[in-house]
Amino acid sequence: MAEKQEPNNQAQFALADFNTKLRDIDERNRLIRERVLLLGKNLISSRQEIEDDLNIIKKDNQEIKKDLEKIKKVSNSLLTEFNKFVKREEMVIIERMLKDFQPLEFVRKKDIEELIETKLNSKTTETKLPKEKSKIQKNIGP
Repeated sequence: MAEKQEPNNQAQFALADFNTKLRDIDERNRLIRERVLLLGKNLISSRQEIEDDLNIIKKDNQEIKKDLEKIKKVSNSLLTEFNKFVKREEMVIIERMLKDFQPLEFVRKKDIEELIETKLNSKTTETKLPKEKSKIQKNIGP
């Protein structure tokens, strides 16, 4: 009977050993599942963060493009305006022409007429005053 118990014992030992190995494998499998789930959650959260960052970068990029277009428009308008400015050499020529032309010596017709009228009026008042002085002196006496 010892021989029967021995194979029975060996079978129980093998079953117990198989059982512990099966539990170890199940535990490893459970730990691997938990790790895979945790990695999946981390991957999803990382992906979401990357998408958010990417959206922010896209918005910033669009703003930069708009600002760049505005700068291009302003620089183009400045360039067209610069072409309208008088250059230094041209300014020298214009100064010479103005010196020759002397526009400050020119007078409008209206100004000349007013000047003539004031001169005439001042002469008539001067001629009237000596006549009136002589009348006053005649009435008063010497």
